[in-house]
Amino acid sequence: MEGSNATFEYVYDFYGSSASWFAIYIFATSTFIVISNIFFTIMTLSTPKLRVNVANWFLVGLSISDQLHYLSHVVDAYAIYTGSINNRYWCSIAGAFVLITGTCSFGFPAIIAADRYYKICTISQPSGFSLSSALFSKRATIPLIVSWFFIAAISNLPLMLNDAFGEDPSGFCGAKKFTSIPLLLGYEFSVVFAYFGSLVVTGVFYYRLAKWLKLHQTASTGNRQEVDYTRSIMRVMKIVTLMPAFLDGPVMTLTAMQMLLPEMPMWINRALVVPYFLSSTANPWLTIALVKQFRVSFLQLLLNAKKSVIRNVDTVNRSTIVRQL
Repeated sequence: MEGSNATFEYVYDFYGSSASWFAIYIFATSTFIVISNIFFTIMTLSTPKLRVNVANWFLVGLSISDQLHYLSHVVDAYAIYTGSINNRYWCSIAGAFVLITGTCSFGFPAIIAADRYYKICTISQPSGFSLSSALFSKRATIPLIVSWFFIAAISNLPLMLNDAFGEDPSGFCGAKKFTSIPLLLGYEFSVVFAYFGSLVVTGVFYYRLAKWLKLHQTASTGNRQEVDYTRSIMRVMKIVTLMPAFLDGPVMTLTAMQMLLPEMPMWINRALVVPYFLSSTANPWLTIALVKQFRVSFLQLLLNAKKSVIRNVDTVNRSTIVRQL
């Protein structure tokens, strides 16, 4: 029960001396991630060459899920900085959205890897109707993205119905200290399952893609662009998958095993959680750097911006010269 001082003694430490610096860190990194992903989404949707490629919509889905997740962490930072043992409301709100959006973000690398595999295999071995071809068809792209958002939210229903969101013993607003095995299992089969399940599925399809590309190194000219795009996406997904596997590990361990691990000072938990906020900072910029379509569009955007600045400066100079004359 929440009234037990022994069970919820950690809440006093949660709003203690380490709260201020950790909240500032969360706010700074999360704001940067949100702005980066908003830029990536706008650039993709406003560039015809990027928008018409259906595969890029899954990257947009990943970007939007990261926007929502780290926007939740902005509220998380506010809740930690301004909260107290008598002001816990915003932490429960932030915790709910942190877990729901985090579950959603974890699944997109697996969806992207599966989409690439089934799309690239269709090039060399076109076949009739199959579940995979229907699931990753052009018309199913948006419904698949929306469906995954819905599944991610529904998977957290047991936690929603049991008031399980709030001060996570790991140091951020997420899942409150579990008081029963069923609640812990609810977390294990939602957030943890999505996290490790995505890693496994992404790894399986990455291996299958690598094997397929090795057997089809001499792709025809017409398919070369699709193959090159797939290789680039594979590089991005490899990094996007491996980085969280190392950087997010402490967060998943501290929360998923909180009933088994010995209690540690909050500042140590928060120090272990710090790398979690670094893994998503690179996602949009990795895609821009490693995928040619995005790199070309980004460089073109920079070139247009430079020309616009030069024109504006030239206009100001001309106006100044005319006034002087």
